[in-house]
Amino acid sequence: MAEHTTRTVREHYAKLAEGYDDGANAACKRAYERLIPVDLRGCARVLEIGAGASPLLDAIGAPFSCGADLSHAMLSRRNAAAGAARVVADMQQAPFPPSSFDGVYSLNVMEHVPDPAALLRECHRLLAPGGRCALITPNGGVAGLLELLERLRLKLPEGPHRFVDTAELRRHAEAAGFRVERIETLLAFPAGPDALVQFIDRCCAGKFGLFLHAVFVKP
Repeated sequence: MAEHTTRTVREHYAKLAEGYDDGANAACKRAYERLIPVDLRGCARVLEIGAGASPLLDAIGAPFSCGADLSHAMLSRRNAAAGAARVVADMQQAPFPPSSFDGVYSLNVMEHVPDPAALLRECHRLLAPGGRCALITPNGGVAGLLELLERLRLKLPEGPHRFVDTAELRRHAEAAGFRVERIETLLAFPAGPDALVQFIDRCCAGKFGLFLHAVFVKP
């Protein structure tokens, strides 16, 4: 595994920027599009951390939205006409004042952040009281399986990373001052029609999933 630092993560994604979103798993993308707008329903000021070129932020339709990414190359792939602000920044030390947002989310970012506890502290600082933080990240409880899938080229290469499990995610969130609304497993079998993917997830609820889906609330 490559050295896990802010610099190596930035360099990794600079190399993958062109066409990165095109290679994303379709079942995963559908799950994100289904879950995140519900998690952040009613949020008027929404920040996506690790926004890259994903169109989800624009589809949420918040009155104000901002996409932040460590990699300028990734962020430059976004549709500039869509309306979301774009900021190149290390979100472990975010360049925004406190209470700037009432919704924050990230997709497959937590595992790449050298200090996930610092990221969650910043999310808490950036949110107004009652604000919501939603995230999806690979499930560190099945790290061995995730690494195998990557070696078999059944998933995109992670690059520099360290997976977190449910217990660590909960610990960091509570230490940052969040109330944990939910941490659940997701995408036990991310392939095939959406009805099948969701059916398998219901059957495996609380038992198995390749990803973790978490929602935290700032009291």
